[in-house]
Amino acid sequence: MNDGLEGFPASTIGARGEVEMKIEDSSLRIRSARAADRHVGEEGPAFVDDEGFVDTGDVVELRGDRYYFLGRRSGMINVGGLKIYPEEVEAVINRHPAVRMSLVRSRRSPITGSLVVADVVLKGEPDGADVKGEILVLCNENLAAHKVPATLRFVPALDVAAAGKLARHHA
Repeated sequence: MNDGLEGFPASTIGARGEVEMKIEDSSLRIRSARAADRHVGEEGPAFVDDEGFVDTGDVVELRGDRYYFLGRRSGMINVGGLKIYPEEVEAVINRHPAVRMSLVRSRRSPITGSLVVADVVLKGEPDGADVKGEILVLCNENLAAHKVPATLRFVPALDVAAAGKLARHHA
């Protein structure tokens, strides 16, 4: 999309030129003549369903007239049976003006199975205690309680993969 807004318009669902999109079970699915059918080799798992759609693994949510990306189905954190997509929490943390980037992940918990924790890279050297409190307030105002990080850790850098995306070693 070239409109500069988060997510994408609901009107893009359906056929648009050579690409068709649909949402099934909150997952974005795409059909195109250029999509691969399967991994190389006879025994490779199929990429496409019976109708020729590829499940991208991206979980989306319709809000008003736009779909918003919540995260990857494979990276979901389960806290006491409640689903959390790390990208959703990162988007809230990254709104803070002192934050350069963040990485949300799970940490094992004997009580809930997992806890949400965040590694945060700051833009400069602001007072960490004040920024930590401000980030937590921002999270509490914008996220359900089970999505708010139990721990915020300030780190000097985060690993980035060759493609420029955050390296999610734990997913």
